[in-house]
Amino acid sequence: MNKICFVIPRTYYLFYPKTSGTKVIPGGAQMQVFYLSTTIAEDKNFNVHFLLADFGQADFEIRQNVKLHKSFKLSENIFKRIRKLFKTLRKINADTYIFRSADAGVALSVLFVKKILKKKVLYMLASDVEMSKALQKKYSGFFTAFMMQYVYKHADILTSQTLQQAELLKKHRNRKPDAVIKNIFPEKSNSNIDFKDKQTILWVGRLTEVKKPELFLKLAGKYSDQKFVMIAPSGVNKKEYGNLIYEKGKHIKNLQIINYVKPSEIFDFYKKAKIYVITSEFEGFPNTMAEAMQAECAVLTYAVNPDNILTEYNFGFCAGKNIDKFYRDFEKLLENSELRKEFGINGKKYIIEHHQKSKIVDDFKNILLK
Repeated sequence: MNKICFVIPRTYYLFYPKTSGTKVIPGGAQMQVFYLSTTIAEDKNFNVHFLLADFGQADFEIRQNVKLHKSFKLSENIFKRIRKLFKTLRKINADTYIFRSADAGVALSVLFVKKILKKKVLYMLASDVEMSKALQKKYSGFFTAFMMQYVYKHADILTSQTLQQAELLKKHRNRKPDAVIKNIFPEKSNSNIDFKDKQTILWVGRLTEVKKPELFLKLAGKYSDQKFVMIAPSGVNKKEYGNLIYEKGKHIKNLQIINYVKPSEIFDFYKKAKIYVITSEFEGFPNTMAEAMQAECAVLTYAVNPDNILTEYNFGFCAGKNIDKFYRDFEKLLENSELRKEFGINGKKYIIEHHQKSKIVDDFKNILLK
């Protein structure tokens, strides 16, 4: 039996969805490893473990066949967190440890697993920022960029989300990923769409510089006759920047900023949106974009177009970092409801055909068994 352990501590809420009062907001990385871990756990050939941060839950529990281990508190000092993390990693004693999304803590954990535990590491690339050392230094800081070099070089298995990421990694870091593992987007049970109900312009994401939320604020200010909605929690360690965006947003009367929406309720916002906007300068394959596509939203992006799919599958516009084109494309979508409907239908079809979990999970299991 293959014993694997996912090490993504902030995934807690997805295993404990009825928890009240938690400030931990799961993002795309957490959603993807939750889908992977719970689905792989259905296979008796795998013994699936998951290391979570300490939010007051039991030390050990099994949910959806996944063995959950409590480790450190996010509020503890860095030395205490590292000590508890390493202790839990050693205790789990997996054959392969799985990490996703770059930070210095991930790099230290990978170093510990490789050098001390002598076990395999699978690292899943997240944002396109990771493809270049210069970009990573700009958006994640020098220390993270420096530490993560070890991960990209020494991880036993490296996966990307798109072919575009694979090519960029080869170009900038001289390593080709072992596999492209697409993101999983299970079919929604409440996905009946009435286009007459679609009235808003929607943005969803953490408030970080790389996502360029100020561009959405400018869009809302420019088109004051439209209703704009942002679902926008502050990014991890980005509270000051988040507060700046909240303050600017207060002065835009046609903009509603919502700090937090439960994952179980967020799809209703997509269903009411006629255009979904992504202002990020870099992403991987945005989970929020896929959720919008499932709700048959037309998509408009400032820069993001993974593997050129918006153009190839005709479900949205990408401005290619051209601000004038960004505004022109927005106006095209505003003025043409039939185009929005066509894009929405095409987007939902793409997700159904390319991102259902059975093949993706099989691909992931195959690379684990190599």
